[in-house]
Amino acid sequence: MRLTAQAESARPALTIGADAQRTFSPLTTAVGPIVDAGVHLVRTLRVEGVKALTRLGHQWNALAQRDALGAVLTLPCAAPGWDIGEFFETGRADVTRLMAGIALRAPALPTRRALDFGCGVGRLTRALADHFADVRGIDVAESMIARARQENRLQARCHFEVNRRPHLRRFKSGTFDLVYSRLVLQHIPPHLVSRYIPELVRVLAPGGLLVFQLPAVISDPRRSFCEAPVRGRLKRGLPQRVVQAYRRVKYPLLQTPASEMDMFGMARDAVVQLVEGSGARVLATTPDDSHGTPTPGFEYWVTRSAPLA
Repeated sequence: MRLTAQAESARPALTIGADAQRTFSPLTTAVGPIVDAGVHLVRTLRVEGVKALTRLGHQWNALAQRDALGAVLTLPCAAPGWDIGEFFETGRADVTRLMAGIALRAPALPTRRALDFGCGVGRLTRALADHFADVRGIDVAESMIARARQENRLQARCHFEVNRRPHLRRFKSGTFDLVYSRLVLQHIPPHLVSRYIPELVRVLAPGGLLVFQLPAVISDPRRSFCEAPVRGRLKRGLPQRVVQAYRRVKYPLLQTPASEMDMFGMARDAVVQLVEGSGARVLATTPDDSHGTPTPGFEYWVTRSAPLA
């Protein structure tokens, strides 16, 4: 029922006495900073992916400046260093193997555009350009892209771009007939891989192929830090998810600038679930130990038959 203006004005005003105000004042004083801290935490978490990629970019810039070719593809310990011709020949051999697999699994695959995700200096990008009309290589490290442009300046079909975003929105959905990523996702934290795989599916053309390699679960120091037992009376009184959110923010601040590459992995069932949840399907998974640790790894062959909604 709606009250008339007269009846509304006749209602007694709700007031808080001085004693009550003195009672609530300490509470509001204590709660205010907690609310402010919570808002700050949420805002910080929103850009967590970008911060992780910034660190990854710094890490791979340092590796590229020290030894770009060796960072992309490790040589035996006794080897003095890569010969540039031999280095790019390994890319041709890898893509020859890839194209043989495509001939078996998707013989009618169009060869208009391909994406080399995590291209480094263009080891695979150059080789893919022998088979595709336009090949885009993207990488998180500016120094890698600079070297890629230098080494491939005569390759008209190759184009290189820096990407430090946890998405690929620079590309429209359905842009590429082939999306290829090798020896890359294993160096990206799983929480970012979980954001990139749906993006790799999104930019894949209907009937196209996404092929990537990834080890199974490898110990993740970030996860171990975030999920460690809680000590201290105050922290034990907080919800576990709040403590873990705080630790996710704190973890990068405790790290020194990285000069060595990190290694991560993801369980095969989790990868398949992520692919299928993105609107694609897994054609095949084949054993792949190219990551160089005792942990088993797999190469995933993925396709989708219709445009994403």
